Amino acid sequence: MRTYSRVHFEEAQRLWTDGDFSAEWKPFRHAAAMRGFIYPPDGSKWDGWDEREPSQRAVLIRAIREQPVALMAAINRSRSWHDVIGQVIAANEELIVDVGLAERRDRHDRMAEEPTEREAAVLLRDILAKAGA
Repeated sequence: MRTYSRVHFEEAQRLWTDGDFSAEWKPFRHAAAMRGFIYPPDGSKWDGWDEREPSQRAVLIRAIREQPVALMAAINRSRSWHDVIGQVIAANEELIVDVGLAERRDRHDRMAEEPTEREAAVLLRDILAKAGA
């Protein structure tokens, strides 16, 4: 783990304070510091996570709000915010693939439940025969 001088530590603290990070960052900031990355992520509190190339801060605040357990696990496996971002993005991509597979499976299941054209014709014939009886 990297070691920092008092000057570096104080500078990092100032950047966290000047960056106006909300209280929701506190456990993640602490976990990161324990892993050796004391500086805040790049970006400002005004950065949006839906931008074409979101800042580290934007990606992380979304993860804090939407997947805090996964984010904490990523921090505990990482040595920098860059590493964390890579893991968060990879997890999101896996989730997108999983959702896509689930949607295809659901669509397939619904199609399997629908009668074939021949079955539908027979059912319709039976319904019409009973209605006419």
